[in-house]
Amino acid sequence: MSLRRMYRTLFCVGLLCSMVLIGCSTSSETADGSLVHSEKSDTVKKLDSETVAGHSTNPVTSDVLEKAKNGQLHGVSIGLGATKKEVIEKLGKPARTGNDEFGFAMYYDGFSLGFEDYANSIDELSENSKVIVIFADPKIVNLTGKPFDIKEKLGTPSREVLNDSGDDTFILEYAGNDHLLKVVFDTNPVKYITLQEK
Repeated sequence: MSLRRMYRTLFCVGLLCSMVLIGCSTSSETADGSLVHSEKSDTVKKLDSETVAGHSTNPVTSDVLEKAKNGQLHGVSIGLGATKKEVIEKLGKPARTGNDEFGFAMYYDGFSLGFEDYANSIDELSENSKVIVIFADPKIVNLTGKPFDIKEKLGTPSREVLNDSGDDTFILEYAGNDHLLKVVFDTNPVKYITLQEK
């Protein structure tokens, strides 16, 4: 193992340990089973009452997860499965277009839509080609902050992924129905959000 890789591994382990320690509750249980919260834990108490079985009951964040389960992304007026024709009718022509790893992409202000087919231009893309992925700016979706902040808002993710390619990408994944909501971080704040079919 190279020295650089070893340092990176130690850094990642330290980062994950600190995330676990920071995420720990400051409450303790008494002999009768009731919870005692310290002065610092008012926020924890509030969060505990807003979180049920790992899912937030806060209307804004519950809306994000509920929409994601149905192929919609909070703040984006087009959902997964929409056709090119529906997108153009609802949003108009995109600011720019091109191909990405998923297929043809249409770029709008604050988000982009990835289609199931590749094409050289918007005119070549089939009218019936469907949206299979949505990339959005975190401000559009109203999900900003660090991983801990997102976990407070959305609850426990289905999976956490640390990209080992050296670019410090960290992903929180929330799976629901046939769709996957990904909150992607680079160093700390949310970089972008994706919603895609599983």
